[in-house]
Amino acid sequence: MPNREEVIFHVPSHWRVFVLDDTEDRISWFRQRLPQMRYAKTAQAAVEILSAEKFDLVFLDHDLSWVDAGFPNRQHGNGKEVARYLARTGFAGRIVIHSKADQAEAMAKILPQATLARFGDFDIAVTGSAAVGRPSGI
Repeated sequence: MPNREEVIFHVPSHWRVFVLDDTEDRISWFRQRLPQMRYAKTAQAAVEILSAEKFDLVFLDHDLSWVDAGFPNRQHGNGKEVARYLARTGFAGRIVIHSKADQAEAMAKILPQATLARFGDFDIAVTGSAAVGRPSGI
């Protein structure tokens, strides 16, 4: 197993990338590396975007903010719901589960083709060629 700094996802510049995360710092981190990415902060918004657009690579977080109905600006849901949607629809692209939550392994059971890479344990390099989109060393 490589050291943390050796795990790099090589993403071809022409790939369409989607990120599910509700943390502004993480969204900013992804945006710095993948300026053209699309993202959602809720499971519901993710499913809406994924059903309307095609993507080559999807990064999924598990834990998303949600609270009771007393806070209407927050919505229920988590990354596992999005994983189920991708499995049910036969998503053919690459999937990275980047959650730090223990539930990441449960998501990987739903999406056995996915790569588990906890946020902070990898980096992203955009390439101009048709790289395979897999982390180096894995």
